[in-house]
Amino acid sequence: MLKLMQSVMVPLCSYLTHRQARLIGITFVDSSKLQVYHNLRIFKD
Repeated sequence: MLKLMQSVMVPLCSYLTHRQARLIGITFVDSSKLQVYHNLRIFKD
């Protein structure tokens, strides 16, 4: 798992740096709730 994380880290940092360079200053945050029906994982530990 650690080897996989090491091999993914450089491309991931490169991608995030590239994406950050395209910021135009407009940000949208949607905090509305989504209804979920029959989700059995909600109360699982």
